[in-house]
Amino acid sequence: MKPDNPLIFDIAKGSFVDGAGIRTVIFFKGCPLRCQWCQNPESQNPEPEILHFPEKCIECGNCSNGKSCYTDARKTIGRYYSPEELIKIILQDKAYYEASEGGVTLSGGEPASFPKYLNRVLPELKNKKINIAIQTSGFFDYTLFETYILPYIDTVFYDIKILDPEKHKKYTGVSNEIIIENFLKLLGSGIEINPRVPLVPNITATKENLAEISNFLRNNNIRKCKLLPYNTAGLSKLKRLGRKIPKDIAEFPMSAEEEIKWQKMFLSSK
Repeated sequence: MKPDNPLIFDIAKGSFVDGAGIRTVIFFKGCPLRCQWCQNPESQNPEPEILHFPEKCIECGNCSNGKSCYTDARKTIGRYYSPEELIKIILQDKAYYEASEGGVTLSGGEPASFPKYLNRVLPELKNKKINIAIQTSGFFDYTLFETYILPYIDTVFYDIKILDPEKHKKYTGVSNEIIIENFLKLLGSGIEINPRVPLVPNITATKENLAEISNFLRNNNIRKCKLLPYNTAGLSKLKRLGRKIPKDIAEFPMSAEEEIKWQKMFLSSK
């Protein structure tokens, strides 16, 4: 990771799905997890990467000679923005945030992997009264998070994927002890925390896993949780990155009926 100079792989303006109102979403490159179903696999490696679009290639030979691609058949993912540059971009839409009660959402990858960089951005946004949300896997150093990030954010969208530690490690590359510990610490901080569970067929979307998560949240007096529909967008990106699709990963989205079934089961778990 580059804790002081992280790369950003996308800045999405005008988002309505990553928090309240109209938002600008900043996607940081670099994540300690390797979720097999990740919809943004280009976010995992903190270093620049190349996405390949062979259908656009005209075999001009420019890439072999170190020249830029005329047809965007090769796209470099990840660039550095200085804190000042990023602040300027975010503030361009301040009027939209104010009109819609929106703001900025930090996403990734794992934005909490870059606390000192964020500490050079967030205080200025907070001084401008910008609402700030963060989407996190929960795998971060809590002391750094508490010092450099927590004082400036309004909302945490917190992913809880699998409650069993061994299964969590199998499918994400890490155990979940730190994630659960950090979740419980944040509950005591007073910050608004919104847990989310991705519905991944046969992995997170199992009766056993959803029942365990439901009971865990209920036991901690959490009465709301969003189940995220299974997103297959990352599968084509894996191919463009030259990676293979993991054998346990479903290649088709869930039907609406399946999503409703899991939602009902989650709500009725005891």
